[in-house]
Amino acid sequence: MYTDIFKTLNDQSQNAFEPMVKFNQLVAKNFSELTNLQLDSARQYADIGLAQMHLNSQVKDVQSLVNSGTKQLETMTRISQQMIEDGKKLANLANDFKSELDKLVTETVEKKK
Repeated sequence: MYTDIFKTLNDQSQNAFEPMVKFNQLVAKNFSELTNLQLDSARQYADIGLAQMHLNSQVKDVQSLVNSGTKQLETMTRISQQMIEDGKKLANLANDFKSELDKLVTETVEKKK
């Protein structure tokens, strides 16, 4: 008798908390991916900045100044492309999170019916 009561209580609590556990796992996964994206982007932008500093420290005459200016234009193009790629990655991450969240809500609603 008590075994059935505890089993029922356990099943009910598991059914009640399962959507919250899945939601927390989804949020943790998304937060982890977002953090990795930010760290990768920061690393790439830092590398670009350090390369520019190193290049500019090598300027010693007019020709090297012209070369430095050319490299800076190339770097600006590279940074623009990197920002576009980062924006696309962020948009994909947000879309994936939304679709997984929609799927979780749909599953939870279907179970409750």
